[in-house]
Amino acid sequence: MTLSDTLPPEEDINPGPVRAAGSRASTIVVVLPDADTAQACLDLGEIAAVAVGGAIAAVHIGADPTKMIADSEEINLQFLRERYEGTAKERVSRIKSVFDQWTRAKAGRDKIVWRDCTGDVDQCVTHESETADLLVVPRTGSLDARDVIHSILFREHKLCLLPTYRQSVAGNFLDHVLVAWKPEDNIRRTLEAAANWLAHAHKITVVCVDDDKQGSAEAAAVEQFSRMGIRTTTVAIRSGPESVADALIGYAASIGATCIVAGAYRHGELVEMVWGQVTRQLIAHAQLPLLMMH
Repeated sequence: MTLSDTLPPEEDINPGPVRAAGSRASTIVVVLPDADTAQACLDLGEIAAVAVGGAIAAVHIGADPTKMIADSEEINLQFLRERYEGTAKERVSRIKSVFDQWTRAKAGRDKIVWRDCTGDVDQCVTHESETADLLVVPRTGSLDARDVIHSILFREHKLCLLPTYRQSVAGNFLDHVLVAWKPEDNIRRTLEAAANWLAHAHKITVVCVDDDKQGSAEAAAVEQFSRMGIRTTTVAIRSGPESVADALIGYAASIGATCIVAGAYRHGELVEMVWGQVTRQLIAHAQLPLLMMH
């Protein structure tokens, strides 16, 4: 293992930037397609908003076959869901109940805006993504949840924050951020979109898995973060017999990381159905919040 520290040893705090007068605060949209994951998303969205002094809204997005323009198979599938999940109206009612209970649990939450967008999921995601700097969304759950994350990543290419499944967030996810680095466009886009949150991280460890002998990835990481003005510690590790995702997850646990930042998928949707193993494994197995963008 090699270690390149871009900080003096005693420094590991990134002071948050002072927002210029008149500049727009970051907008965080907490997407609630699923009642089981709603509280975890709300908890994490609140932390993300407080960290950067951002504005937060909670939005239900879900399919309603009576309002969709889709092929008959898709509409029939949505009607079939009603046997197991209830009607679209019943589903949104359960999610709104979780939101109402959550807002009553802490002073000041009553000011958080609630919106309902029931109809065509892709259209709703496009509308809600338009002005959002960050979308907090469940990584799995109901059919609506899976459709939402797919649409955000592959259609809208927006920055996502994914909580662990059904688990409330303990502490600040920005305490110790692990960045899964490769010198590729998807992680660079993710870092640029997440710069406001990374600037407020207490500590950032950049991890290069299976770098070449010249340390090219590690050198590129140091250059990238120096250009962004964000202080980090850069580490190179070997995956060995493990998958890259397992190596990242294991290393994150060993250093007490509180979040993993990674580029989500490198290629288009059809290719990634076959090859997107690292992203899929992180989403499926990482027991930490994930900050991702395609």
